[in-house]
Amino acid sequence: MKLLRWGQSAYESDASLELEARLLDGLGVDSVRHVGPKPPMQGVKLLAVTSKVRVDTALLETAPDLELVVTTTSGFDHIDVAACQARGVKVARSPMARRDAVVDTALGMGLSLLRDMPSLQDQALAGSWARGSLPERPMRLVRGLVVGVVGHGVIGSRAAQVWRALGAQVWTSDPRMPESPGIDEIIDNCELITLHCSLSDTSEGLLDRDRLSRMRPDTVLLNTARGACVDVDALMELPQLRVGLDVFPQEPWPALAALAKRPNTLLLPHAAGYHPELGKAVAKELAGAVEAFLDGQPLPHPVVP
Repeated sequence: MKLLRWGQSAYESDASLELEARLLDGLGVDSVRHVGPKPPMQGVKLLAVTSKVRVDTALLETAPDLELVVTTTSGFDHIDVAACQARGVKVARSPMARRDAVVDTALGMGLSLLRDMPSLQDQALAGSWARGSLPERPMRLVRGLVVGVVGHGVIGSRAAQVWRALGAQVWTSDPRMPESPGIDEIIDNCELITLHCSLSDTSEGLLDRDRLSRMRPDTVLLNTARGACVDVDALMELPQLRVGLDVFPQEPWPALAALAKRPNTLLLPHAAGYHPELGKAVAKELAGAVEAFLDGQPLPHPVVP
C-alpha cells in the first residue's frame, strides 16, 4: 500500500523522517516523501500531511484511491473533514506527540503572569529593585484560583488535570460537552482562561473585542490553540488583561514588536508544542495511526465533522 508523505516541518529532521519510513516499511507500507507543489495522487491510498498542506475538495478529486489522511499536527483546520467523510476518507491527527509540551508551556506562561513576572523583569531591566511594590501587585496563588479551560480534547483535558493538581478550581468548556458552561460563563467566572480548542466554526473569533472587554481586570488569558480564536488587535486596547500568546491570526504576526511592548504580555513564536523529541514522537504516532487503520481497528485520534 502506498503512503504519500507530503511536507516536512521545521522540527522534523531527516533522521525522524527516516524513522517514520522504517516504521511504515515494517507495516508493509511503501512511503514516498514529497516537499513542494502538489504531487501526482493516483494510486495514493494513505496521505500524511503537515499543516501547510490543504486537503480540500479539489485535492480529493485528484485522489480517487485515497482512504486515510493523517495530519502530523494536533490541529486539523487545514483539512476539510466533511469533504473527506463524504468520500469515505478517514482522518486522524497526532495530538499526543506535543500534548505535554503544550500543557507545560501554557502552565509556564500562566504561572509567570499570575506572579507578575513580566512586569518585575521590566523593572529589573530598568535597574529598579521593585521589592517595595510587591503589596501593590496582582500576584496570585494557583490554589483556589478559578481556571477556565476551553476545549476538552487530548490537550485540554490534560491541562485541566494539571491545574486541578495544583489546587485550582477548574471549569471546562467544550461545545461537544452539552452540560459544560459556555464561553460567556467562563468569562464571567474565571480568573485565568486557557484555550486548547481546535479551530472551527464555534471557536473562530471566540474571544472577540466585546468578550475580551468584559473580562474582569487582571484576568490571565493564554492561547496555545489557534490564533484566529482571539482578536489580538483588541488586546492593545485592554492593558488590564495579562496575556500569553503562542499563536496568532497571521504568522509571523506583523505587529509583533508593538505587541511585545504591551504590559504583562508573553509572546512565543508558535513554539508551545516543540520539544527535542517531537519529530520522533510524530513519526511514531503517525505510524500508530496507519497500523490501526490497516488492522481495521479504531483510529487512535480520529477527526469527524
